[in-house]
Amino acid sequence: MNYNLKPIIALIFATLLLTYSAIASDDMKDHDMSSSDKIGDLFHESVVDGFMLSYYLLDLRDQKGNENKEMDKPHHIMVYIMDKKHKPVLKGKVGFMIKDDQGTPQKAMAMYMSKGFGITADMKKKGIYSITAKALLGDVKLMDSFKYETK
Repeated sequence: MNYNLKPIIALIFATLLLTYSAIASDDMKDHDMSSSDKIGDLFHESVVDGFMLSYYLLDLRDQKGNENKEMDKPHHIMVYIMDKKHKPVLKGKVGFMIKDDQGTPQKAMAMYMSKGFGITADMKKKGIYSITAKALLGDVKLMDSFKYETK
């Protein structure tokens, strides 16, 4: 009887182990803050008044199947904001001011999408751009500025 019991115990143990692994990985899926669920490539991060702002850039001209290489605004910029408790900010108004090295301004109001706020911009000309983001999150007003060089 002992000979028949060992495979059954091994099967029960393997089933329990696989069930635990599936449950544990499912619990962690909402806590993954990796860039895999973000649009574009991370190009700047800031902390303003305890809020973390992560900026991602995507050149739409590089997308597979995109035949229009002469787009007016080929750069998609996303900002993802986390509050002081490390929770994603999903409501608010975000605006951008982007100036090229000649000081020519571009203004854009961001739209909420993919748990962040996004705009399209024209940064085709090589050089250093000054990017300012302003976020109104309820009673909180955040202002962030940085430089970015396109090559």
